[in-house]
Amino acid sequence: MTKLQDNLRAGVIGVGSMGRHHVRIVSQTPGVTFVGFHEPDLERAKEYCSIYGCTAFETVDELLDHVDAVSIAAPTSLHHEIGQICISRGVHVLVEKPLAHNLDAARQLVEAAAAADVTLMVGHVERYNPAVQQLMEILAQEQDDIVSIDTRRLAPFDGTRCLDVDVLYDLLIHDVDLALEIAQSPVRRVSASGRSVFSQQIDVVHATLEFENKACAALCAGKCSAKKVRNITVSTPRRYLEVDTLSNSLTVHTADQVPIPDRAICLMGNIRCEDAPVPQHEQLRAELDDFFQAIKQGGRPVVDGERALRGMETLEVIKRSIEEARDLSV
Repeated sequence: MTKLQDNLRAGVIGVGSMGRHHVRIVSQTPGVTFVGFHEPDLERAKEYCSIYGCTAFETVDELLDHVDAVSIAAPTSLHHEIGQICISRGVHVLVEKPLAHNLDAARQLVEAAAAADVTLMVGHVERYNPAVQQLMEILAQEQDDIVSIDTRRLAPFDGTRCLDVDVLYDLLIHDVDLALEIAQSPVRRVSASGRSVFSQQIDVVHATLEFENKACAALCAGKCSAKKVRNITVSTPRRYLEVDTLSNSLTVHTADQVPIPDRAICLMGNIRCEDAPVPQHEQLRAELDDFFQAIKQGGRPVVDGERALRGMETLEVIKRSIEEARDLSV
């Protein structure tokens, strides 16, 4: 990847629920010049121009004339179209998750970015949650076999979530990405079930992933819960780690292994519990910093296009499993 040493010119495409935060953070980032944004909603565009004193460009092409990098916070259905335009202009791209609305479109974006030698990053913002980062650090420092990974990611169906994609692409994609990172092993088997509740799409899903290294992940995501939940737990032969990404907390339960020679087994003893220190920072700011540093230094962001594509490939297998389960019930 070619390094960009000079001051980076950046813009934002889409200033809705996520894009408005991109505008705020990019405009405050040292070493980055915030050029402006494109937003088809003229009233919203006018509002943000007055707040940040920036330019609202009428078209994506006009914005691209003035930037080296963009973050795309447009609806998922537009990620592929907008991403292709940006990449064809040699502009580095951070696109909010998911990478695209389907697997073929995602592959096309990854291939295009590689051919154009531009950075393609996907906004899996949960990777930058302080508690998740601390979890990953502990697992990397004290490597144990991963026994199981369990996640629950629930939200109310109140109109604040993406309505143009189902729960797999809106919520489950986060935990598929995390499970692949934690397990560090190819997926061997998938089983899943899901159903609609408030929409015509899948609103709740339960998926089980079995990995080649024998780790197992049970993932639950739903857009039909009266309570918002964001829990991740990881079990190893001697530890149980609990993450709550809403409170940014991490609790570690540790047990000693006590040999029982006459039975050729080890029991778990001296079990203790500790709340791990979690440094606090804004997740999206850390994500955007990673994007800009990858461009400037010619490196790879935490979730580049290829990494995001692996998650979408797994998501596609989960989707097929749900469809097959429905067929069996007929």
